[in-house]
Amino acid sequence: MSFVYMKILESRPERYDIGMGLLTLGSLSKIKQQIANHAQPGNQVLDLGCGTGTLAKMCIDRGALVTGVDSNSGMLAVAKRNSPTANYLNISLSNLDEHLEDESFDIILSTLAFSELTRAERIHVMKQIKRVLKNGGKVLIGDEIIPDNFPAKCFYYAFRLPMRLLTWIMTQTTTNAIPSFEEEVREAGMKIVNSKSYMWGMFLLLEIEK
Repeated sequence: MSFVYMKILESRPERYDIGMGLLTLGSLSKIKQQIANHAQPGNQVLDLGCGTGTLAKMCIDRGALVTGVDSNSGMLAVAKRNSPTANYLNISLSNLDEHLEDESFDIILSTLAFSELTRAERIHVMKQIKRVLKNGGKVLIGDEIIPDNFPAKCFYYAFRLPMRLLTWIMTQTTTNAIPSFEEEVREAGMKIVNSKSYMWGMFLLLEIEK
């Protein structure tokens, strides 16, 4: 995803979900629905990078108790309107150590947040996830990746190169799709139990356990 486009969307939180739906060709909604289907009444759920609270609301509608984490105060303002019964923390994902207790969540969720972190940050956050996840709990992460399959990878670069070039010209930065996310999950000491690809392999939903 274009860094520029993401920042434009984040500056107008009310438009974020519509913009992200267009940018992911509807894949984000499908991923969120698949994730929310895991929530059960009474589950303690942690939503990392909760954005405008759409996934939090889907889980709350299923009877879960949700804590949402996001560093963008504008997003959280919208989330509080969308899902006022959730508990929200305005902190970065790298600071979970100081705010969340050991083994306190049944399910931990995240969509399009890990791709905004560095590799070292992702591994650190995964280790914190392992710490705060209850025994027998599950982690569901949907994010943007670089496909392994050669035809899919060719399509990926053809689709993204114009966005990458425009981003670099305007901001001297680039996009942040994850090249080897499954490897990073294992490096953090977690186990992948299921995976599903979307949008010709450009998005991945992982189900993870301790």
